[in-house]
Amino acid sequence: MFGLKEIQRALIIIRKVRAYKGITLKELQEKIKEELTFHGYTNIAISDRTLQRDIQGLRKLGIHISYSRLKGYHFPEDEEQDPENVEAVLEAFDLLNALGGDTGMNHFVFPSRRPYRGREHLHTLLKMIKKNASIRIRYKKYEEDDITEREIYPYALKEWRSRWYLLGIIKGKDPLTTFGLDRILDIQELSKAPPKKEIDINAMFHDCCGIYNDEEIQAEEVIISYNTWDGEYVKSQPIHHSQEVLPNEKDKDRLFFKLKVKITGEFQLEILARGFSLQVHKPESLREAIYKIYQNGMKANEFGKPLLF
Repeated sequence: MFGLKEIQRALIIIRKVRAYKGITLKELQEKIKEELTFHGYTNIAISDRTLQRDIQGLRKLGIHISYSRLKGYHFPEDEEQDPENVEAVLEAFDLLNALGGDTGMNHFVFPSRRPYRGREHLHTLLKMIKKNASIRIRYKKYEEDDITEREIYPYALKEWRSRWYLLGIIKGKDPLTTFGLDRILDIQELSKAPPKKEIDINAMFHDCCGIYNDEEIQAEEVIISYNTWDGEYVKSQPIHHSQEVLPNEKDKDRLFFKLKVKITGEFQLEILARGFSLQVHKPESLREAIYKIYQNGMKANEFGKPLLF
């Protein structure tokens, strides 16, 4: 069974052996170490036995990698090697890697099973992005009755709060647009897309909390606090990468946080996730917006108000 690290090692092995047409044990170990370091792993030690076990595991999946003193590790020319099978395994591993991998521990590790529509499109979209193909999708927004067709150059997939989104450029338009996979009805491959312009997606979403990036909104300094109970949860799972804990000697019962972020509806929902003790200290506009949300909630849930059900 392949876990996440094994999946990443297998991807590196296949791609390096294919790229170099033959690679020594030491070179392959160094390449794997470099790649895993890039993915954030530390104290990486890849023994000969580990490497052999990975290669044997790939053989069971139909990926045959041979070794000789002359060529090192290589794909054998004299053995039947189905290129489509190699690509299928690579795509499956890529997808598992993107989804966090199958740890093989599902008899005692229970991840969230919250179902969401659109997950069936992940494999197709990943394939289209890798092929640099343009696509046509039929798309239905929740707030609209009409179904629209869009021709898109897909760039990337992004996950937020257990939902997946496609980032792509609509043909004839410039900005990168976000499409919820749960609103995509079907996908049609069109043709090879023109060369994509370079977009630094990480930079684009650097100041965002969530999936939508409004370029007209500027990042602001935000200061919020929670009681120590809620605050410890926020501390252990930061709302945004810019989050830092502020020193506070005046109120020992609260934890104060400073962030530099675009204040959007998604950000407001995120800080309200632990709204039992939330206080907004800065900016005043955010404090007012949160106050109005609480007011509307009180009206909707007014005690004694007749209920429909």
